[in-house]
Amino acid sequence: MKSICIKVGLLIAFVFVIILFLQNNEKIKYQKNATPLINKIEAFRKSENRLPNNVTELGLEEAMNSGPYYEKKDSTYYVIYFTIGFDETLTYHSDEKKWVWE
Repeated sequence: MKSICIKVGLLIAFVFVIILFLQNNEKIKYQKNATPLINKIEAFRKSENRLPNNVTELGLEEAMNSGPYYEKKDSTYYVIYFTIGFDETLTYHSDEKKWVWE
């Protein structure tokens, strides 16, 4: 009985580690996909001294599937986000230069 509990505990721990690994890989994939957009926004900000109102000002089309989506929050702050599934987003906050699962 003790060995079964240990095996089950190890299996649960293994599955948990795999889930964390896969989620981290997914986050890295989304971040890499958003990097060109972030770079274009920052280059636009530097050359125009303002944020673009939308991605069409960058010569891009609005994303249609999961993203990345751009949203200007105010004159100095924007977010880039991906919709994942029905109720989860991965969001980059330009003021903190930080990605957050929401």
